[in-house]
This record gives sequence, C-alpha cells and structure tokens, in this order.
Amino acid sequence: MIYIDELIILNFIIDFLILKTTSKILKLNVTTLRIILSSLFGEISLLYLFVNLNNLELTIFKLLIGVIMNLIAFSYNDLKEFIKRLIYFYMFSFFLGGTLYYLKIESLVKYQYYLLLIPIIMNILKYFTYNLKNIISLRHKVTIYLKNGKVLYLNGYMDTGNTLKEPYSNKNVIIINKNINENFFLVPFKTIDNSSLIKCFKPKKVYIDGFGERKDIVVGISNKKFKGFNCLLNYNLMEE
Repeated sequence: MIYIDELIILNFIIDFLILKTTSKILKLNVTTLRIILSSLFGEISLLYLFVNLNNLELTIFKLLIGVIMNLIAFSYNDLKEFIKRLIYFYMFSFFLGGTLYYLKIESLVKYQYYLLLIPIIMNILKYFTYNLKNIISLRHKVTIYLKNGKVLYLNGYMDTGNTLKEPYSNKNVIIINKNINENFFLVPFKTIDNSSLIKCFKPKKVYIDGFGERKDIVVGISNKKFKGFNCLLNYNLMEE
C-alpha cells in the first residue's frame, strides 16, 4: 500500500525527472528552480483521486496540467517549439508510466525503491532517444540542380564511410543511384579490399536540407541500390 504522502513524493520525483530529461534531450537552458516549481504544480494532478471524473474528463485534466507544467518550466516563445517540448514530455511520461504499470512495481517492492528504479528507466529512455535523434539527423532532403535545367529531388543519408573527395578540385563527392545524361569524368576511390573508378559530374548547384546551398560538391553515379534512400552524402559535410 502506498500512502498519500508517499504518493506526493513519488509524483514530484517523477515529474522532476521527466522535465529534467526533456530539458537535457532538447538542450534547453532551464534553471532547476523552474523545474522544481513546475513539479510542485504537477501535484495538482493528484486531485483526481478525490474527484469523480470520467475517462475523457480525466484525460483533459491531465493534458491541461501537462501544458501548464511546460509553460512554467520552459516558458513559451514559439508554438512549434512548445509543441515539440510537449511531445517529448508526454512521450517520457507515457514511457515511464507504462513501464512502471507493466512491471507492477507497487505490488513487488516498497515505494522507496522507486527512487532507484525511476532514474534507471529514464536513463534507458534518454539513451534510446539520443540514438533516435542521431539516426534522424543523418537523413536529409537533397535537391540537385543540373546544368541542363532539370532538378533531382532525393532522400539523402549521411554515410560515415563516404569521405571521398574529387582529387582535382578537392570537392566532396556525394553518390546517387540514378542514370543522368551529363558530361562525366572518372574519380578514383578505394574500399577496404578494392580500388576502382566512379563516374562523376559537376552539377550547377546542390541544396542539402540542414546544410544549405552548396557549390563545392561533385556528384558520383553508382549502380548499387541504397536501402531507404537514393543519395549517399559525404561525411566531410558533417565534420565541417
């Protein structure tokens, strides 16, 4: 059995860790005091224990509490950013609440052990969130403007294995798997166990989402199919 004072403490700790994790993941410049104040406000959510609410009313009540908590902790300066913070906040809340419910902790251990278990769960979630963000950040929309006036719209992937440079002008080479009628020249490249040549051409310009317009890029042509994308970006762009 968990008493009301224990529940208040646990609720505060959970809200504090969720808000703290959200601020860390999104790299928000937030003071600990604001997170504490927001977590204290979150105690209002426990009122549902004493008020008879149906499922819809309870959902609206908790969503409203979450919105106000985010306003207290992170303030409001942009609708898009605020919605993004809310999404992460609720994602962490559902993950933590669902995990604890699934494990049925309240019937297995005393409430004090929440203090050990909750940070472990949140760190596991933070690890997977960071990796998910890294995966997403490696994908970029690519627009290649050809000299004949045509435009290619591609899905690019930042490949750590592609650091190929065109040796004559030292431009970075991105690789696509489309047949293009352009004036080609050959660029030598090496793999772990092989050396070969790749057909390349100079586009009019290239626009990469997140990197802007680039005129210092050479486009290579590959016959291989890429899974889930059709443009292999050069990792030198990320390092730059």
